[in-house]
Amino acid sequence: MIKVIGIGNRLMMDDGIAIAVLENIRNKLASIGESVGIEVIIAETDFQFCFHQLRADDFVIVVDASYLGGGAGNVHSCELQKAITAYGQTNSQHDMSVFDLMRLYSKPVKGCFIGIEIAEAGFGCELSDALKDKFNDICLDVERIIFEIVKEMEGG
Repeated sequence: MIKVIGIGNRLMMDDGIAIAVLENIRNKLASIGESVGIEVIIAETDFQFCFHQLRADDFVIVVDASYLGGGAGNVHSCELQKAITAYGQTNSQHDMSVFDLMRLYSKPVKGCFIGIEIAEAGFGCELSDALKDKFNDICLDVERIIFEIVKEMEGG
């Protein structure tokens, strides 16, 4: 099964971008992954909950806000193990939590990290104007990355 986990805090502006994106594309993900099986988990900041949802044979896609110095709204991806190993270099506010648990318990997790570049992470319930303006493109980029993963897993 493919488990797509959205991490973020809706009360911290752009930090909630992964949650907003996954809520927006959840139905599309269900339809493109029918043969493989895709489960979307909106974990928010409850990293322990999402960690305990993982099974050894799952392919895990962690979607989170990040800041690597690129433009706001840029979407990047890498192997999940690389993101776990590069702890701290992804500049994800949440990598310390779920990634630490994966390392601590040596859970052999196959997967992908998808980071969405933020513009602002202050107190507020809305995304920054920069991410609002690019929201549809961000959703399409995340959906495309997940679709490519599904296609690869289906053998095509």
